[in-house]
Amino acid sequence: MAGEAVRGHPQQRERLCVLSRCFDRLPVLGTLQILIGHEADMGGERVDGTAMLTVTRTGEHVHLVHSGSRPPDRLRRLAGLLTPVRPGEAVVAVGAPLPDGDAEQLCRLLAPALESSLEAHVRLLVLLMAEGASGRASGFSVAELISEQWRLDVLATAGSALVTEDGSLFSPDLPGASGGWWHFSSGASPRSVGSHLPVPGWRSAVRRVGRQNVGGYVVEPVPAGLAIRRSGPASVAAHTRPLALPPERERPQLVLMSSDVPAAALAVVMAALPDHVRNLMRLVSLDGRPLLRTGQELADLLGSDVRLAVGAPPADGGSCWEVVSSTDVAAELGMTDAEGEFWRPFARTVVCSPAGAGGERVVRVTECRMPPVLGGTTDRTAPGHTPIGRVVVTAAGLWIGPGGTSPPYAATVRPPCRDTLAVELGSPGRVFDEDLWKGLAVLLERLESDLRRRVVVHTHGDLAAKDRARLDELCARHRIGSGRGHDGEHAHQGVLTGPDGRMGSGSVPRG
Repeated sequence: MAGEAVRGHPQQRERLCVLSRCFDRLPVLGTLQILIGHEADMGGERVDGTAMLTVTRTGEHVHLVHSGSRPPDRLRRLAGLLTPVRPGEAVVAVGAPLPDGDAEQLCRLLAPALESSLEAHVRLLVLLMAEGASGRASGFSVAELISEQWRLDVLATAGSALVTEDGSLFSPDLPGASGGWWHFSSGASPRSVGSHLPVPGWRSAVRRVGRQNVGGYVVEPVPAGLAIRRSGPASVAAHTRPLALPPERERPQLVLMSSDVPAAALAVVMAALPDHVRNLMRLVSLDGRPLLRTGQELADLLGSDVRLAVGAPPADGGSCWEVVSSTDVAAELGMTDAEGEFWRPFARTVVCSPAGAGGERVVRVTECRMPPVLGGTTDRTAPGHTPIGRVVVTAAGLWIGPGGTSPPYAATVRPPCRDTLAVELGSPGRVFDEDLWKGLAVLLERLESDLRRRVVVHTHGDLAAKDRARLDELCARHRIGSGRGHDGEHAHQGVLTGPDGRMGSGSVPRG
């Protein structure tokens, strides 16, 4: 039914007559609750497959549809991404599943909210609901019913309805599946308006690159920017995964199907873009492997900074979204470990600069999330005082050091690892004072269990025998690994103990 609903019916007049008869059965209700099903007790609990749905207003012309008396936190987070709405617009986010054939009942539920929107001169409704543009058992989509009954223009999707972190709208339009955003207007046939709204300012420059072959690799536009993969036959995933990655309003992304794409091929693609677009572009590898070395080589070839994403969406796509029933929020990228578990590191984006005259490398974290133990409210990455001392997010984890110092070089260039979270402790040439040990103890005590078990501690500075014993005791208590660092010429060598207890030689790459 999705195809019929979004492409219009050939007998439009007859369809409008049927719709009119439907609307005769849709009185404006004075309550913001409706029972989906046949019977339920007075408490609104689920009985015999029924559930009480509620509409909650969370902002000016923003309404959430959910089960129970309070909207879940994830639905509230979605509302936060959408507010404030633009003048003349309203948003309805449906965060609870609706059985087939209940489009009319949903309209009854929304009637008071829609009437108040009309009184406030709202002309466009954004309906965040999976398949809100697709016909139900009655043949009419929710978007179509609302558009004709309230004479509102409606934006709705034929597939998933997703919201990115910058508040943009996205609906993957995948081969063989319904998707994309559709515009409904009373008395007119629905029309497709693309997979994402609003259209990013960089899209035209990226589209001009077009589909082309570069040194044995295929480059083609995708919603997030450009995708690059090996030439020749490709799996279904190679075609669909780049299409499912949400775009970002402020920057395009160069999506690598695997991290083994050579820097030379990437340089050709990047060089074809205007300077202002190239400077914004971020590389993301869908196999989740670190791109640090490739980024450094690319920075040398281009003679400019290169931005790299830390992590990737999961291969199965299941954890890629913060799912809120039938409405989704586009999620952050993350790591998938050797066991197939998905987790989110602290660093989100790192920047590689061209090598200096002496071959030294600079790797900066420009976007991150701070763990709750550090406040969890800032994306700033400059050294600062926190409840556990002086802390900086690194590409591979966190550095904790003495006041007035910066992370050692070895800590800044350590690449991310899919299985471990590096905690760097101390500074070369400095003793380990009591504040450092207290900071490490508090971090390990309060860190989320999923992250704590991934921790490997790397030390920098003068580690006395009593300090070594203290570190061993902390690591044993929390069942985590430890690494040994050394000052001076041996700063990049050590013996590491991983989370699984295995021993092996470790090194910090110099680029």
